Parts: sequence; C-alpha cells; structure tokens
Amino acid sequence: MDKSTIVTHALESNSEGLKALEGISKSRFAYDTLLKVASEEEYFLGITGLRGIGKTVLLLQLAKATGAVYFSADDRNLRGVDLYDIIRALSEAGHKRIFIDEIHTKPDWDSDLKTVYGESLAYVAFSGSSAIQIKSLKADLSRRVVLEHLKSASFREWLSIKKGVETPLLTMEKLIAGRVKIAKEYGHAHKYLPDYYSAGGILYDAKTYFHKTILSIIETIAEKDFATIKGVDVDTAENFFKLLQLVACSRPMELSYSTIGETLKRNKVWVMRFLSEVEKTEAVRRIYPCGQGLKPFRKEAKYYMPFPYRSSLCASLNKSPDIGSLREEFFINHVDCCYLRSSATPTADFQAGGHTFEVGGQGKGSRQGADYIVSDGLDTSGNRIPLFGVGLLY
Repeated sequence: MDKSTIVTHALESNSEGLKALEGISKSRFAYDTLLKVASEEEYFLGITGLRGIGKTVLLLQLAKATGAVYFSADDRNLRGVDLYDIIRALSEAGHKRIFIDEIHTKPDWDSDLKTVYGESLAYVAFSGSSAIQIKSLKADLSRRVVLEHLKSASFREWLSIKKGVETPLLTMEKLIAGRVKIAKEYGHAHKYLPDYYSAGGILYDAKTYFHKTILSIIETIAEKDFATIKGVDVDTAENFFKLLQLVACSRPMELSYSTIGETLKRNKVWVMRFLSEVEKTEAVRRIYPCGQGLKPFRKEAKYYMPFPYRSSLCASLNKSPDIGSLREEFFINHVDCCYLRSSATPTADFQAGGHTFEVGGQGKGSRQGADYIVSDGLDTSGNRIPLFGVGLLY
C-alpha cells in the first residue's frame, strides 16, 4: 500500500473516531493526569485495561484535546500494514502527534515504537488490552513510555458519569472516621448499588442488550486477546468461557483447582497455569489468604470478577448471581486486601490497611470478631460501615 493511501485510511479512522465522541460530555477521572503526560511529550503514553472500560473514548478525547491524529490499529483498511509504515507515512504528511488504539493487534508493535522513538518520527500515545502483550513491554521501550493502567470505573466514577451524582474521594481511614457524616450527606448514593452490580464498571450505553454486549466483550477477550498467549492449546477460547461461567455461578470460596479441573477436564498443573494466564486479562481476579500469623486451612484463592461480568454471565445461563458474592466483589474491587480464614475458628472476611472487615447484608452480625462490619444500608452504629462508602475509595 502506498503512503498516500495509508494516510487516507488513517485519517478516515480519525474522522470516524471523532464522530463517535459526539454526545459524550464526561471523561474518565484519569483524563487530566494523562492529558498532562501527553501535552508534555517527554514520554510516549500507553493506556492498558480491561475491554469496555473506556480506553478508546479516553484516547479519542486526548487526541482531540492535543490536536493529534487517531487511528485504530485493527482498522480493516490498515490490515497488513506495519505500524512503523503507518506512523512514518503520517509523519511525512505533517502529522507529528499520533494516537493509536488497539496497538497490540499489530505484530512487532513494541519494536516499531522503539524505532519511531529513536528516529523522533512523532509523539505516540496508544491503548491496548490488559493481556500479556502490553504488560510485557521490553525493558528498553518501557523506559520511554508512561504506562497507565486504567481500572474499571469505580462506584464513585460510575455515579458521576452514568448518574450525574458527585461524591468525594475518600481514603479508608477517612471513611472509617467519618462514616456517620458520609452516610448522612451521601447516603442517597447507596440506592444505586443494585444498578452497579448489574451494569457497573463498564461504561457502555447499551440498555436493552447490555448483557449481550458484555458477553460479546468476553468473547473478544477469549478469541483475540487471550488466544494469542503462547503455549495455550486450540481449545483456549472454549475453556476461557467455561471458566468464567463457572466462576460467575459459584461463590468465591466454592472453587478449587480440583473443581475447576473437573469442569475443564484438565489436571491441577494445567489449571494453575491456565488461571495465571486468565488473570492477566483481568477477567478473573484471585484473592489469596493472608499469610502473617495464620495457618490457612486452604491455600487456594477466592475467585472474583470485574463488574458486571458475574451478572451478565449468570443472565446468559438464566441464573441470578449470588448477592453475597456481589457484595464481596464490590469490596475487593475497591480495596486491596487478602482474605482471612483459620482452620480452628471462622475469622473476618478480609484484611486491609491493618483492619479486618466482614462484608454482608443489613443483618450481618459480628460473630467473627472483625474490626468493622461493611454492610448494606446506611447503618453506622457500633462498628458498622455502609457498603456504598467503600465505592468512594478511588
């Protein structure tokens, strides 16, 4: 393909992308920080994260704000064209700021970026999946790139973007100390928890076919992102989907390497390796037992998912997700923690920041001796913390 045609197709991709921004007035909370990085041009900018959380929109907004040319690396009109050749053609046509979506779909993209950087052809910002290709940036390139990992939208961010409800950014200590005031001033937000359970994290506008949209995202992860990982057999996509359905329809502590192996008809060693690769896509997250001073009766992890995967996968099987699992999932998606279990007596569910927490419904008791009970509703009596408040931690 000649350079003129390459430039034409790239600019068509840019026009289509900017058109998709019409009607979108809000940005991810990371926008201001990333705009500063992109404006200074000292380092290339890379944005990674789970599919569907707003990377493309964010990249387009940054491109528009900085006057950059945007194109998607998997654009059908640019298939078969090396990334370096596209950037060089745009650079020679006078475009010195180039923002690239889905960069991991181009072979040797990291080597091409290194060459572009070395030749000072253009300033580049890019986005890609959370899969292994992006996370394993070569050391010499990583020194030239600010890599920003974009999390799924927190409850706080989702409230702002989807519901127009503004809430403060808290730390765990501020939440603990100010939980009574927070419940009074922002307690109206807790009514949105069920909506967040079923449609949070992801920022798509689809309503009638929302769950089908999420399933489509999962299929894309399985077929395009995960299937490219070296050493995985031809049944990759099918096993990936089976695993996610199993996690979605099980309580976090019900699964083990053995039960997963029985479902996938694989041995324990294969399952352990497979889970490690799946976790890199962020479609599943494992929370491990706390080790200090404990003798866990099970060394295996508890299995969780990003919102709204559990709800969408259960809906595809005509099942309802377990509400206890959703509450725990809400907690672990907003708090870095480990889980607590003892072979002798039951203990608190989670440990984080030097505190222990039990997570449950409004009637959750304190029989397990936790420092704090994180529960549904707005009760702040004793050591209770409203669950919605945890969603304001990032």
